[in-house]
Amino acid sequence: MANFKMHLGSAALTSSLAATALLSAGHIVPITALWLMFLGTMGGLLPDIDSDNSTSMSTLFRLFGGLITFSFVGHIYRMVSMLELIVYASFCYFTIRHNFKALLEKITVHRGCCHSLAFIFLSGIGCVSLIYLLGYSEMTSWLSGLFLTGGGIVHLLLDEAYSVDLANRKIKMSFGSALKLCSNRNPVISTLQFILIGVLVVQSPPWADTWHQLTNWSDFRLKPDWLNRDDFVDFFDGVVESTTNAIKPR
Repeated sequence: MANFKMHLGSAALTSSLAATALLSAGHIVPITALWLMFLGTMGGLLPDIDSDNSTSMSTLFRLFGGLITFSFVGHIYRMVSMLELIVYASFCYFTIRHNFKALLEKITVHRGCCHSLAFIFLSGIGCVSLIYLLGYSEMTSWLSGLFLTGGGIVHLLLDEAYSVDLANRKIKMSFGSALKLCSNRNPVISTLQFILIGVLVVQSPPWADTWHQLTNWSDFRLKPDWLNRDDFVDFFDGVVESTTNAIKPR
């Protein structure tokens, strides 16, 4: 399977390109683009959250703990004193960073329920609901979920691709364990994942306005105006003609 650097780099690259395209089309502002790039990169590490002592798992819980703590502090900082804020923030971060991480290590196995499309979709739709609950717009909520989901799918595709040895033309034993719909070894948890997906989809914010905006790419420009083929050919012809006239004997 792909290593940590490959997952991190691939997720960061794909999410950056997607966010840049949305920014160029005028769908989002720069700060939203940075947020989406961050979520896409996190999504690229998400399936390895069940891998005990892995770099991906440690990095995810540091980021996740910091993000939740920051959101928590942002909602209570006007209601408590500075010392209380420090205590609450520390408790929140270390609970997620250590206690929740230890609990997840006990109840999961690597390439189990977390290393599946069901878990990725559940995380994505859960992200949509959470961002919308925090008061952000429908479009920001849906894009956040889509980027997190996209990063996770990139991770699964990379692991599946690395299970095929092209040099020796053989398929490794890990083939099929990465890109799977759900974990057959844990039918109860897999069923619960699908139930939660259904519940969150029903409770999710409206999608119609977001879809309408995302399908409008009239303002998108892939290349600059000066990179026009006809203008470039005319300019080149002009250069050739002027050069020819300059060196022509009189």
